[in-house]
Amino acid sequence: MTPGFWDQVRTERCTSMPGVPYTYQMLARVGFERMDLPALRTLTQAGGKLGVESISRFHAHMASRGGRFFVMYGQTEAPPRIACLPWDRLVEKLGSAGVALPGGRLRVDPGDGSEAGPGVAGEILYSGPNVMMGYATSRGELSRGDDLKGVLATGDLGHLDAEGFLFVTGRSKRIGKVFGLRVNLDEVEASLRVHGPTAVVAGDDRLVIHCEWGDPGSFAAAARQLAAEMRVNHSAFVFRRVGTLPLTASGKVDYPLLSAN
Repeated sequence: MTPGFWDQVRTERCTSMPGVPYTYQMLARVGFERMDLPALRTLTQAGGKLGVESISRFHAHMASRGGRFFVMYGQTEAPPRIACLPWDRLVEKLGSAGVALPGGRLRVDPGDGSEAGPGVAGEILYSGPNVMMGYATSRGELSRGDDLKGVLATGDLGHLDAEGFLFVTGRSKRIGKVFGLRVNLDEVEASLRVHGPTAVVAGDDRLVIHCEWGDPGSFAAAARQLAAEMRVNHSAFVFRRVGTLPLTASGKVDYPLLSAN
């Protein structure tokens, strides 16, 4: 967010820059596309799902200057990555997190332990040599050996297409209830993020929507639109304007902190 940082990027002739979704929301705000960064050739994005509008925007910008934009998918439990979307297929597979890295395999469990076919949603499972052994909180637990046996239940929801490209739709734990209706919080968040940085958490039979944008009028309009789409009363959506969304040390939105407030 500071001019000094970009002076450093130019001076050191940085060729690659990584970011999480919030990073790219901020880059759009500071006029990244107007910056003179002649050495920059590659942008990479992981750490959550970036909106397709932003993906298209940064892909087009990098392509116009002979560079590349990569969308990736990963988890701490399977470092450094699980999947990557080839930059030259991004437009064709817009919204996808890509295919499993060499040596890894993705599949989807529809909820009954079977392997889902193309287009069928469920929990994303990953198998590969980079899957951790498990969690340990004591010396004794370290002696158990490999608990996961190379298979990671990611906790993410999504589906694979016929070519094995992964589409992530949300987190299994990022589910809220509105008047008895189960709601994917990530989908609501994605629909509102076109207006600016947004974070959605579940309240008591309602959704609490924190935004770095908007005013009472735009919030009322957004609530009416969500209510019409979900066929619930607009009172189920509470909008709160914040100066800056709280972030964790890794740059992701701090949902537990928002929920506590």
